[in-house]
Amino acid sequence: MGMTYIILLNYNGYEDTIECLESLLKLKIINYQIIVIDNSETNTSINYFQKWAKGERESIVTSFPSIIYPLQEKPIDCIFIEENELINFKKNKIIFTKAKENKGFAAGNNIALHYILKYGNKDSFIWLLNNDTIVENNTLSSLIACYEKDKSVGILGAKLLYYYEPSKIQTIGGKFHPKFYYPYLVGEGLKATINKLEEKIDYAIGASLFVSYENLNKIGVLCEDYFLYYEELDWSYRAKQEGLKTDWCPEAIVYHKEGKSIGTSSNHKKRSILSQKHMFRSRKIFCEKYYKISFQFYTSTFLMFFNRIRRFNFTEARIVLESMFIK
Repeated sequence: MGMTYIILLNYNGYEDTIECLESLLKLKIINYQIIVIDNSETNTSINYFQKWAKGERESIVTSFPSIIYPLQEKPIDCIFIEENELINFKKNKIIFTKAKENKGFAAGNNIALHYILKYGNKDSFIWLLNNDTIVENNTLSSLIACYEKDKSVGILGAKLLYYYEPSKIQTIGGKFHPKFYYPYLVGEGLKATINKLEEKIDYAIGASLFVSYENLNKIGVLCEDYFLYYEELDWSYRAKQEGLKTDWCPEAIVYHKEGKSIGTSSNHKKRSILSQKHMFRSRKIFCEKYYKISFQFYTSTFLMFFNRIRRFNFTEARIVLESMFIK
């Protein structure tokens, strides 16, 4: 079994990232390397990571003490470098890399993906994981086992559970509605014990994306046209063009806090203005790439606009309207 590279993208979320790292360091599979890309504008997160790695952090606030504790023995085998210093660091368990600038989710993850394409090999795996998650100690081994059962899977998702309500599924993946040009979640709100659904998914959720090195070579890195949202949908569409499907692994459990770095509420009932802007901008970029921008697209967008007007959500209505004219 080859090396698995785990990518975490941090944006001013060092508390979440440290909790996630503590869960990852307890994985049953030991042949992995974690690459943390820090997209933050300041060095605050890096400073906290350095203190944590030295053992200057005695406690972590968590809803899952059975997963997080006991804390990993310190100091941690890690290295701190700048983006342009990212060369072959085979010996370090964790690589902390400071991005030159924040160019979004895709560009941040691509820093690590380019590194893996250069220094990985055909037996390697890649796991893109949101920093506001924690995982069970068998999650990675479950992902690998699922892939080995069906190598026609290009991108493999996980069973995402609500961090603050772990008895419920957040989602197992998403579908894209070709009539209304809008994605929706599959499995949302169902019991966490459910391991099979009839409805297939079009794409895996960006909070957990698992891919083999060979399939990464076929599909390519994430598309940087998107700053936020629709990157994983675009990735799955490109996988399909390569004859690869997207699926999810029922045994791979990921607890997801959801959207903290962009100000989205934990239950996703209220999205930040920033996330709304990026979501509708990315929607148009995606539709221009894979579908014809036609009367049907504008009709569906107007329906979203009037639905927000009906709910007296004028700020979101304006964002929806503006998205139609983004170049």
